[in-house]
Amino acid sequence: MKKTGYVYEDIFMQHDLPDHPENATRLSAILNYLNECDIMPKLSRIPARPATPNELQRCHHPLYIEMVEDTCRFGGGMLDGDTYTTEYSFDAALHAAGGVIDLTKAVVNGELDNGFALVRPPGHHAVPSSAMGFCLFGTAAIAARAARRDLKLDRIAVLDFDVHHGNGTQAILNEDPHIFFASSHQYPFYPGTGALREIGRGPGEGAILNIPLSVMTGDDGIKRLYCEAMFPALRRFEPQLILISAGYDAHWQDPLANIGLTLNGYRWLCEGLIALAEEICNGNIVFILEGGYNLDVLAPGVGNTFRALLGINEFDDPIGKCPWKEPDVNDLLSEIKRVHRL
Repeated sequence: MKKTGYVYEDIFMQHDLPDHPENATRLSAILNYLNECDIMPKLSRIPARPATPNELQRCHHPLYIEMVEDTCRFGGGMLDGDTYTTEYSFDAALHAAGGVIDLTKAVVNGELDNGFALVRPPGHHAVPSSAMGFCLFGTAAIAARAARRDLKLDRIAVLDFDVHHGNGTQAILNEDPHIFFASSHQYPFYPGTGALREIGRGPGEGAILNIPLSVMTGDDGIKRLYCEAMFPALRRFEPQLILISAGYDAHWQDPLANIGLTLNGYRWLCEGLIALAEEICNGNIVFILEGGYNLDVLAPGVGNTFRALLGINEFDDPIGKCPWKEPDVNDLLSEIKRVHRL
């Protein structure tokens, strides 16, 4: 069995607005599932500490960080039409970022084989100078930059399989040739970014791969696109570490999207990414919780990912097959291969 770490702190529950889709019951459902299925005792906990101002400022403007802190100090409020804060949200977001940094360090340094950060608020929509889409700070990007600076890694990959494009992560990393950002997401859809021809700018040109998915793409389409485009692109980049922005909202029963993955599809995807990490970067892989708003999907989805990380050959799918007919992905796949010369 692999030595798998996780991050969790009670402060993540105090960032909460009960009527909002991204609320504390998401983590409660995951933790209950992990305990009920006897997964939690098999894991090693990494305590979360608050990220430092320097760690945040590698990805976010100081005035934006100060604004979030001040808003929370005075009780919280809405930062945009979707993104709320409470008096605890700044502290929660700091601990989320710091926890992912330290979990990543433990994996790269060989103290753990791999890990999953059960953190809130999510991060992949937060752009350098503003909150967006439920997200305050770009946790995955912050961890990637920390691994570059503190662990002296030359090549890091951040892969985002949340159903929504990780526009914030892309905006932060757009010109960085050392961090490869790849995303598969429903398109056109919120937040409106992630077109195939968004490939990075300046020195980072070619270090971004977007796979814009049609509605109802489903398991078979995802498998083809990952096997024939995503995995080859990652092999070519040869990262020393893979960070995963893990959203479970591409499932066919998620209330906020319409892609059509099943829990079995998620199992295949996560097992494939873990195997790829074993192949190309000594197994250095860390998952970071992003979206997923159907608790009956989210909890077993995360549980199955932990099973894959641990090397446990078990699987749980209480929901089953998607009834939708999948679109053909041949044209999309051909265009991806042409643009990225795969």
